[in-house]
Amino acid sequence: MWYQVSDGDARNSYGFAPKEHGASSGPGQGYRSDTQAYGAPRYSRTTEITAEQYAKLKQFGEAAVNGDWRYFKGEYNGATNSCVDFTWGALKHAGFEIHRPEVSAHDGTVVTPEYRGPIESYFDGRLKPGHNKADIQQIVAPVPDSPMNAERTNPPPKDRSLLQHLLSDNQVGTPQQRETAQRFREQLGDRLGQLGMSDQQVSALAAAAAKEQTRFAGQGDVQSFLLSKDCSKVAMCQSFPPLREIEVGSALAQSERSHWSEAVAMARERSKDLAMESGVPSQAHAAQQMDAPVLSRG
Repeated sequence: MWYQVSDGDARNSYGFAPKEHGASSGPGQGYRSDTQAYGAPRYSRTTEITAEQYAKLKQFGEAAVNGDWRYFKGEYNGATNSCVDFTWGALKHAGFEIHRPEVSAHDGTVVTPEYRGPIESYFDGRLKPGHNKADIQQIVAPVPDSPMNAERTNPPPKDRSLLQHLLSDNQVGTPQQRETAQRFREQLGDRLGQLGMSDQQVSALAAAAAKEQTRFAGQGDVQSFLLSKDCSKVAMCQSFPPLREIEVGSALAQSERSHWSEAVAMARERSKDLAMESGVPSQAHAAQQMDAPVLSRG
């Protein structure tokens, strides 16, 4: 994920990736070559912007290219500080606004109120670049009726290698966390969709469920998820009591990326604690390498 700005003549693209190609973490670097390197993106949106926004976007990108990290953290991490975070950081730096519709329960109760204003300070995008499409579409066009405003979608290459498929469909979290998130979607995904929630919101709740299962891992695997009548809470039934509850509104106040980042950190700490209790050298580092998402250059 990257962005490009133009003053009508010169074009400048800006992206962020590890200095060491293919690394999942380490020193980061700003790049100007993403538009040329990636060619036709799976999805792109073009919009006319103000002179101030142009200057801010260029300021943010040029600083990263020159190794100046006053606007963005220069340490790359595939799960918490990637090309996705970089692009959303630039949009926030330039003062872009976003319009998110409200979501209501079946009885009319508002689960999440409509929001229109600056991009939320906590929002850093979705883990997979392609999952950011709906959020990009919700950005308010600075010049609504401009003929420059456009969207474009390209088909994925037909001759993608296995590695390229992995780069496009990376995974995050431990196998147990991913299984919990999948179970959440299987049991509540359709119901939440009927209530008007977007796939992105369901994904955020699934990530929150995976995080809560990790928090209370001592109670065993999740057996089922139950939605309260007013749709304000989700009950998580594990192998052993007590019942744990997830506040829907609070969970949706965080991004999917934020939930997953916290879940991964919890799993890592739990692995270290268990290793210390058993007196066995910690395998946290090895587990982290095995479960680290396979990532594209950014």
